[in-house]
Amino acid sequence: MNATDPELVAAAQQGDEDAFAILVGRYSGRVRRILLRITTDDAAADDALQDALLRAWRNINGFQGRSGFFTWLTRIAINEAYRTRRRAEARATLPLDDAIGERIPTWGNQPDEVFERREFLDALEAALARLPEEHRAAVVLRDIEGLDTGAAASILDVGEAAFKSRLHRGRMALRRELDSYFKGS
Repeated sequence: MNATDPELVAAAQQGDEDAFAILVGRYSGRVRRILLRITTDDAAADDALQDALLRAWRNINGFQGRSGFFTWLTRIAINEAYRTRRRAEARATLPLDDAIGERIPTWGNQPDEVFERREFLDALEAALARLPEEHRAAVVLRDIEGLDTGAAASILDVGEAAFKSRLHRGRMALRRELDSYFKGS
C-alpha cells in the first residue's frame, strides 16, 4: 500500500487495524533499534516496544499530526523504555556494529584491525551504557540514528536548546569515558 502516513493515521483513527499495522511495519524496526540503545537490553527493548505500540493504538485518536507519526511513536516508545529500564535489574549491552560500525571504515580484514575495531566498539558500547538516560537518548538519536536536532528534540519532548545541551553533555561524558581507552591504546 502506498498510502501516506497521514492517510494511514486517519484510517487508523477510524478503527482500521490494517492501516495501523502498516504504520507499525514502517517504523517498528527503527524504533526498536533506538530502544535497544537506550535500554541496552533486548528484552527491555522488546517490552518497551510492545507497550509503546499498544499505547499508540489505544491513543491513536489523540494523535493530532503536529509531528510526524514516527516522531510521535518514538516519543511514546522512549517514555516506555524509561519506565521499563527503571524496572529492569539486569543490564546487558548491545553491539553497536550495525549502526556505528557502518560509519567506521574498514580498510582490510587483517586480524589485528578486526580485533581493534571490535575492542573499540566494546569500549564505546560500555561507555554509552554508563551515560545518564537523557544524555544517552540524545547521543543515540542524533549521533547513532542520525536524526536532525529538531526531530530528536521533538521525540524527547524538549526544546532544541535543551536537546543540544543534553547532546553536548553526553558527548563530553563519552569523551571522558573513552579517554582511558585512547590513552591505553
